[in-house]
Amino acid sequence: MGDQQGTCTHLIATFSKAKPYLLMVALQCGYAGMYIVTMLCLKRGLSHYVLVVYRHAAATIAVAPFALIFDRKIRPKLTISIFIKIMALGFIEYALKHTRTFLGK
Repeated sequence: MGDQQGTCTHLIATFSKAKPYLLMVALQCGYAGMYIVTMLCLKRGLSHYVLVVYRHAAATIAVAPFALIFDRKIRPKLTISIFIKIMALGFIEYALKHTRTFLGK
């Protein structure tokens, strides 16, 4: 019984040390999968602009529940100034970057 508990503790410690590497591999697999889906969509004639909108919608649907569940009680008050900054950063950084990437500029 004591040997099994020691083995289990050793496995947990090893997994904790390897977690950043495993997460990096998972992230790279996600990037590769997104690249494959993007290339398939573009080769089948989907508009570059529509693809950007679909990616944003999918990301919102995937991330929003986690934000609502985990950050429900720690959100700061959303003022007009913060809202304008968020919208400006979202438009300038992400939307233009992806649109220009898919257009090849």
